[in-house]
Amino acid sequence: MTLHPALRSTFCLMLTSTAAAAALAGAGQPAMRERIDREIDDLVQVARAAPAVDTRALQDLPAPVRRYLAYTGADRAPAARFARFRFEGEVRLPLLGSAKGVTRATPWMTTRGEQYMALSAEGLGYVWDSVWQQGPDISIDVRDLYARGDTHIWAVRNDGRVMVDERHDDINRTYMIRFFAEATQSPTMLLPGRHLRWEAVDEQRARAHVKDGALAASMVCSFAADGALTRCESDHRKLRFAGEVPERWVGARWVMNRGDYQAFGPLRVPTTMNVIWQLPEGDFEQVRAKTLAVDFDVAERYPATAPALAAK
Repeated sequence: MTLHPALRSTFCLMLTSTAAAAALAGAGQPAMRERIDREIDDLVQVARAAPAVDTRALQDLPAPVRRYLAYTGADRAPAARFARFRFEGEVRLPLLGSAKGVTRATPWMTTRGEQYMALSAEGLGYVWDSVWQQGPDISIDVRDLYARGDTHIWAVRNDGRVMVDERHDDINRTYMIRFFAEATQSPTMLLPGRHLRWEAVDEQRARAHVKDGALAASMVCSFAADGALTRCESDHRKLRFAGEVPERWVGARWVMNRGDYQAFGPLRVPTTMNVIWQLPEGDFEQVRAKTLAVDFDVAERYPATAPALAAK
């Protein structure tokens, strides 16, 4: 697939003007903000190369995936190499527990932020840039980065205290598969290619085999009769405990539910999402979110004046 001429001109213009958006929402500490901006600019560079779509595999896709691509418009829209979206919602963290279950968690915290995603012939990656409100006086800037097969999770409180600054090989697969879960916001990124292959399960489900370099994982996605993707689940992700526990990262079944599809440009995408971790002693719901805006192949950071993000 090639970029539509109208989008191509816009995309080329944006590639040359990312430095223009200097004041942004999301993380507020100047040093953190500067680094995140560089990471977003790096994604823009990754997005220069057109994505490699396996057009031969399109004919052999499982029936529910074909319905999904037709329902969202991804079977006829230009394949996006860059996507960005704004969101708001609630998040909470598991504090204490084990692979058996969560015994204590933080209260729900409101959150708002932006995500930037790139998928091209040169690779894939994302920046998740958000602010969590932990009461009237405490906010936390949270940035998750996945790029070139590596992950970095970073959280800094508004008083400057570093809450999380973590990277290690064991979590890379968790965040790699998260890319494809959140690519449901940009459904042409779920077309078959060198990073993704679909396998039939039954008439309502299909398994996505995903990879990035040496990392490989899978998730099973469920689809409604009209084609909407409604659920993905995987045993290839890990849940992180934030408190003092013997094992910080534990294996658990991850479940993402999607709904309330709406049109953004040429594509129809879900605007509601929640994430649940299934453990032997009970489910733990961690995220509830709503999408506010989505843009495809606008390779630029959101301005700070975005209505949902102007104030923390």
